[in-house]
Amino acid sequence: MIRTRTYPVLTGITFLLVFLFLASCSTKKNTFTRRVYHNLTAHYNVYWNGMDNFRTAVKDYTLNAKDNYAMVLPVFNFADKSAATKMGQYADITIKKSSKTIQKHSMMFSGKEYVRWIDDAYMLIGKSYFYKMDYPMARRTFEFIIKTYNKNDIKYEAMVWQALSNIQLGDFNRAEPMLDMVMSKIKKGEAPDKYEILTNLAYAQFFIAQKQYPASVEFINRALELNPKRDIKTRCYFILAQIHQMNGESAQAATLYKLVIKRTPSFDMEFNAKINLAECYDSSAGDREYIVKKLQKMLKDDKNKDHLDQVYYALAQIYIKDRDTVTTSGYLQKSVATSKVNKYQKAISSLQLADIFFAQKNYKLAQAYYDSTMQFLPPDYPDFQQLKKKTQTLTDLVTNLQVIEREDSLQHLASLPENMRNQVVDKIIADLLAQDMKKQQEEQQLQDNRNFFGPGSQNNTNLTPSGGPGVGSWYFYNPAALSNGFSNFVRQWGRRKNEDLWFLSDKNVVTFANETPPEDTTTVSTDTTHGKKVISRSTNPKDRKYYLQDIPSTPEMITASNNKMIQAYYNLGFIYVEGLGDYQRSIESFEKLLERFPDNKYRIACCYKLHDLYHTLGNDEKSDYYKNLLLSKYPESDFARLLVNPDYYKDIQARQKEAGSLYTDTYTAFLNQQYYMVINNCELAVKKYRSDSVLMPKFEYLKALSTGKIDVEDSMVASLKRIISKYPKSDVVPLAQNILDYVKRQKSGAGTGGGVADTTGGIEEPVNLPYTYNPNSVHFYVLIVNNSSTDVNAQKVKIADFDDRFYDLENLEVSSILLEGNQEMITVNSFPNGEKAMSYFENIRENKYVFTKLEGIGGYSDFVISAENYPIFYRSKDIGQYQRFFKKNYQHQ
Repeated sequence: MIRTRTYPVLTGITFLLVFLFLASCSTKKNTFTRRVYHNLTAHYNVYWNGMDNFRTAVKDYTLNAKDNYAMVLPVFNFADKSAATKMGQYADITIKKSSKTIQKHSMMFSGKEYVRWIDDAYMLIGKSYFYKMDYPMARRTFEFIIKTYNKNDIKYEAMVWQALSNIQLGDFNRAEPMLDMVMSKIKKGEAPDKYEILTNLAYAQFFIAQKQYPASVEFINRALELNPKRDIKTRCYFILAQIHQMNGESAQAATLYKLVIKRTPSFDMEFNAKINLAECYDSSAGDREYIVKKLQKMLKDDKNKDHLDQVYYALAQIYIKDRDTVTTSGYLQKSVATSKVNKYQKAISSLQLADIFFAQKNYKLAQAYYDSTMQFLPPDYPDFQQLKKKTQTLTDLVTNLQVIEREDSLQHLASLPENMRNQVVDKIIADLLAQDMKKQQEEQQLQDNRNFFGPGSQNNTNLTPSGGPGVGSWYFYNPAALSNGFSNFVRQWGRRKNEDLWFLSDKNVVTFANETPPEDTTTVSTDTTHGKKVISRSTNPKDRKYYLQDIPSTPEMITASNNKMIQAYYNLGFIYVEGLGDYQRSIESFEKLLERFPDNKYRIACCYKLHDLYHTLGNDEKSDYYKNLLLSKYPESDFARLLVNPDYYKDIQARQKEAGSLYTDTYTAFLNQQYYMVINNCELAVKKYRSDSVLMPKFEYLKALSTGKIDVEDSMVASLKRIISKYPKSDVVPLAQNILDYVKRQKSGAGTGGGVADTTGGIEEPVNLPYTYNPNSVHFYVLIVNNSSTDVNAQKVKIADFDDRFYDLENLEVSSILLEGNQEMITVNSFPNGEKAMSYFENIRENKYVFTKLEGIGGYSDFVISAENYPIFYRSKDIGQYQRFFKKNYQHQ
């Protein structure tokens, strides 16, 4: 009987619990049971999972973020794009779960939130956007928290993170007041003390981001007093050590680096602390042997095999303080040679080595290492533009030196009997083959050692040459001279495929036989314009023809060779004095030119320059010698007149100013259609300023156009033809030719074609690119592939996988359409603006999963394009044309 009564009671209790559970799920009414339910489920359901995911993501981000130890470290490394991209998938999950927490559990009544985890969910969303490097969105989220939860302590944390967002955006004017406000509230006791560490660290980040390193020290020290977490504490010690080292306070820096090492930091930080500790070496302290021994031990440690360049650089810093330039140069050369991963270190080592050679006036080696420096040095490096200018000056210098060496070598070969000439060339080739054989043997020995000792056990430091680029006395024995043009070639032409006639877009190469022997690179090409067979040049330095093909064998070729050397000597004279301030070598260049080629076309200018150089150096005897030479042999020259009348050039400038004023009046008269006045002014200019090679063609051009307005067309045509013949290098020649072409088309009935004559004398050119640049427009990412060699569907799946992993919240769509022939266009849409699209472009470019197979087959093209330009591109289908627009407007930034 009792048992039968139990079932209705249990049933009733169960029904009541279910009713209460269902009633508590609603967020529409503010009741105790609902508050308890939503606080409990919000915390231990979606928010907990989101927080756990976020912590995992930040830990992974911290482990993968790479620091540039060559610069003062930021307190927080938020600028690593690769680490941020990897974190994107985790951040999106956190944002989803936090958003779900807010949507399902928020209980906001009368401006008050009754579920304590909702503001934390918003903070998670803001931080997730921050770590994704979407700083504008993060800033908006933190601003929302500050306004919405103004009575909650969490607003102070949001204020600090909003300041960090502004720091990352470079908006320092908005970051500092926010930090000041939080710090003021903490000091007054109105904000919790727990935020003081974060605020001080944010202040330090603020000043370090602006390179105001001394200002950051007090905030780092205060943060250390408050005892932050172990990792951030170690990082702060390292930053303080860097700042002390930068300020020349080596003893303080060394103490801090030792403290960092004792705290067992990450491998990279420990390694760089040891390197920097060595750089803090004080020659007066007498501990050089101890430090050198430690560094030599680091060279032998397999863990450091990718960092040998830094160890060698540290050794160099020790010896440079001892003023041992020879040993310093040797270690710096090894640093450059072993630098495979750290391009910045390669640049810094090359730069220091270049400075040493430059101080020694060894300009060839200085140029080689400055050139290496500029290939790897970041544009934001201090004095980057000055270094770039110095490198260009030295490159011009070495180029002219090599012209002289080469032409001297060729003329020397030309003077030898044929059998001796061939012997010299064969010796050069034999030396090259011997070098190749030696290199192969060293590589084989290295491989054998690796196979014997196992991977990573071979230290290749002994194989590193201690010398710099080779310098020989004869051009063809000088490896540096033979290979120096590579970087210049890449700058001008880019990296070209290794093929015949690489510089022609339309080429048809024909050989005399079915197959050309490997050792003979000479081919016969067909000129597509004239159909003439031309023997192409040999490019194989192991082929005898490579050296013999340019030998000057006729008087005309000898003259051409001499003219090259004359120009090179003349250029050198000015480069030495104007670019390098080396007066003595400038004098040597000019005097060598006069000695070797006494009747050269620059002899008068050389004499005047030598007079001026010797006068500057205080050598009056030599200065007077060249002055008297000018006055006696070339009295009618401008230079001689300048010696007699120091105001000679002022008089010339006055005449040029007068001629310029007349030209301005003439041009104004032409615009006002006063054609007779134009003709009169031009005839006056011919009488007074006949020698002005710049303005005279312009005067005659205006006269020709005016004649066409008041006389028959044939008179204008004849005048324009005379201008083209008389002034072939003038700027008006293209304008004159354009009008002649226009007249010709009109007479033939072919229409106006490519241009219309302008009434001002210019030409109205057709617009080259039909695209408009609007970075605020909606944009698409486009990838064009060849569907005959690429599985388009598989490629679309890869891109979709990439989007799901890193851009899940963006709702991107992947589609494809046939462009033309075998070209298929895969489109990812859409992005709210060009900045977002370019961020996607850069990130997907770095993804090996998407591009591995495409890199293997080549032939793909990708870019971003605005919604307005998309239909224009699809109609034209001109990929090259749009790529030019894309590079100019998007990739240059």
